[in-house]
Amino acid sequence: MDAEEDTSLTINAAIESGDTGRWYGRLIGLLGTYAKSDSKEGLLKELVEELDYHLDWLNRHGETERVPRNRSLQVAEEVGGIRGLGESGGEVALFGFDRTPVDSRLLEKGIRYMHHSRDDLMTTVHGLDDGTMDWVPSGKRRSIRDILSHVCNAEEFYLSKLGPEADGIYEGHLGMPVSRCDELPILERLPVVRSGCVQTLRELVPQKKGLVFQRAEYTAHPEEKWTAYKVMRRYLEHEREHIYNIREYLGYRPRGTGTSKDPGR
Repeated sequence: MDAEEDTSLTINAAIESGDTGRWYGRLIGLLGTYAKSDSKEGLLKELVEELDYHLDWLNRHGETERVPRNRSLQVAEEVGGIRGLGESGGEVALFGFDRTPVDSRLLEKGIRYMHHSRDDLMTTVHGLDDGTMDWVPSGKRRSIRDILSHVCNAEEFYLSKLGPEADGIYEGHLGMPVSRCDELPILERLPVVRSGCVQTLRELVPQKKGLVFQRAEYTAHPEEKWTAYKVMRRYLEHEREHIYNIREYLGYRPRGTGTSKDPGR
């Protein structure tokens, strides 16, 4: 099934900047889209490329979604002053569209997209030897194995934002203490964490609707605002970001050459 296209509509983007000098953005309503750059102008160019990638991604995973393939983007929301943007543990902006209530249809769509994204991640790392998994390229701080562990940690962090009750519910769905799960080999830990997260999301997200909430534990930014929609989109944005990172490690040419996102590599 091909993603439907409507060239009559404008693509709206939501972008953020902060104290790290980086710019991040996504296409509003297109869950999982993600781009970054060192400048606003560069980010807008990256978002044009991201739209093409996302349309191809939808088609490849058999999704139908009415999406305009329009090269003219409009910045509908821009938020500045985000602390630690792009760093582990840094803030992420709360946009107006993040207040969208997550109903059962949107929740299941997000979870389905999470499955597609995880398939991409596992395909990307399939068959890598230990040397490749543990290699840290020059100028980087993490190996591929470290990135995968970071993905797991981030998924647990996003889940925690749903409230203090999320911790016990998640551990119950894991079927083991979180500390024991942390000790699993990473390729075993990934599906266990994801399964526990999905089950917990199904249990808690319907209770949140469009509410804005905060949680002080596990963060240096206790005043950061969250919604169920923001939690869902961050699962997808963050995993896509690190799929791109791993593909770069494995020799994809930089973005802009048409191959950095190629799922066939």
